[in-house]
Amino acid sequence: MSLEPHWFSTIYGFLVISGQLVAAMAFAIGMTGWLADVEPLASVVSLGYVNDLGNLLLAFVMLWAYCAFSQLLITWSGDLPEEIRWYLHRSRGGWNWLRLLLLLFHFAVPFFLLFSRRLKDRAQSLMRIAALLFVAHLLDVFWLITPAFFPAQLHVHWLDLVAPLGMGGLWLTVFVWQLKRRSLLPFHDPRLQEIIQHG
Repeated sequence: MSLEPHWFSTIYGFLVISGQLVAAMAFAIGMTGWLADVEPLASVVSLGYVNDLGNLLLAFVMLWAYCAFSQLLITWSGDLPEEIRWYLHRSRGGWNWLRLLLLLFHFAVPFFLLFSRRLKDRAQSLMRIAALLFVAHLLDVFWLITPAFFPAQLHVHWLDLVAPLGMGGLWLTVFVWQLKRRSLLPFHDPRLQEIIQHG
């Protein structure tokens, strides 16, 4: 919001947080699917856990959609010029197409796919939906930030693509390096057997 200081929203912070929850859950599902065939997780990750992760992802998608729609509804019903400008920058000059992509791939398509128990029971299918949501979240961050600098029309710079790949690649490298040095299960937790039997 500090990029456009004359605009304000009481829901904006929670909208950003809910988008980050979607991305974090999508990343967790991706890592779980990637490590599900590796011991010790191979004996722990079951269909029940995969389905629970899908249900949690669906809940976060719905939370993000609720926050986004609430912000739009409050702004629309208020009809104040200083609030509407933020949406006007994001609804013309090509930004409207990005808004449509967000509506489809950050909410509508994953929402209906995640209602399918068959898709949520298969780790590979759930990983594809999670990857779609992760990419959609990157588009959402781009849609939230870039129109503050280029309100007239959609503008994509080569750094908009390279920076997330570079920073994400560096972060992922450090994450995997740290992950190899840690135990994937809390072996000294007295409730570990109970958790394993639940799945």
